[in-house]
Amino acid sequence: MDTTKELSGNNPLATAQRETAGAQTFEKYEYQYHWALCRILGAHENSDDYVVFIELHEDVVLATSTDESIARFEFNQIKNVSSSAWSKQKLTSVPKVKAKIVTNSILGKMLQGVREKPFVDKLNSLDLVATCGFNLPPKIDGLKLSIISIGDLHDDCLKDIQAALDKELGTYPIPKTLRFITPDLPASGFQDVAIGRISKLVDVKAPGAKCNASTIYRVLIDDLHRKGAVAFDFTEWNNLVKNKGTTHSDVERVISSYTESRGIEVFLQDFEDILNEFELKSNKRIQIRRAFERYHNAVRLERTLIAIDNHQAVKDTVERNFEAFEEQGATWFMKKAFESLPETTKNNLVDLESIQAAIIYELLSKCHEK
Repeated sequence: MDTTKELSGNNPLATAQRETAGAQTFEKYEYQYHWALCRILGAHENSDDYVVFIELHEDVVLATSTDESIARFEFNQIKNVSSSAWSKQKLTSVPKVKAKIVTNSILGKMLQGVREKPFVDKLNSLDLVATCGFNLPPKIDGLKLSIISIGDLHDDCLKDIQAALDKELGTYPIPKTLRFITPDLPASGFQDVAIGRISKLVDVKAPGAKCNASTIYRVLIDDLHRKGAVAFDFTEWNNLVKNKGTTHSDVERVISSYTESRGIEVFLQDFEDILNEFELKSNKRIQIRRAFERYHNAVRLERTLIAIDNHQAVKDTVERNFEAFEEQGATWFMKKAFESLPETTKNNLVDLESIQAAIIYELLSKCHEK
């Protein structure tokens, strides 16, 4: 029978697919990364120092400081599931053994990840986050909690969970840090929610400023994808933070790079005045003016962290040498700023005209902020 004649549309591929597991699995991983992004945005609003790691001991780990000597940790296992709310039986049910492979229950697997580990005493919380929610009897009748701590559970429920875990893992008291969380990030459409939360964060941090929330979102989520794929271990904390962590300063740089209240036109007259002070020939003036426009576009539109690092390095250099500009003028300031700019940034900016243009741009940005 020719089934194509029964299709109502004109799509030749509009027929039932053999399987859709790949798309569904991707959606679950994407939810995990977007939950991490929203956790970062929440931390960024409330703290000046944090690190978030993806796929390190748990799905998402938040450290309360970049200083390893004082950092405490929040471990989060993220599940995007559409089943009914998880009960104590679901949480402690051990799957049947297949091919002699040892399996654990949802809770058993989670607790094995921290059991007798050297960092266990530094855990602020061990969170199981599930979009389906939890059907766990509370200690106080009628309470409907989005965050359920061990102390919120009915004694009988807690006793049953403990007995099941003891049977599965051997005697092992349930950690007091364990929590069950029903997230406020929806199971679908979470990308748009994340972009909306970026806009809200910028409104809080820079009221009235224009921002490209979609670009900020793409930079941050791409960076999380990249760092989540890093499978190496690091014995040095600083290397771990650098290669696998997202910090307050990382997020701040991205936000500041794509948030602005003014266009390039407000700088042009001052830009010409500075070039006059340099007493440059016409060809050099043209080259620096073009580089100035390229740098302005790079600050607004480029999404790579290398571009953002260059931007931050030039800003820091201007900040360090701004006193020279105020006291001795643009020519002396340019000499001091050029000398103190990191060699890596100079190499990234490629040529002298681009370096000078970047320094002038950040100098004018600072002057207009005052």
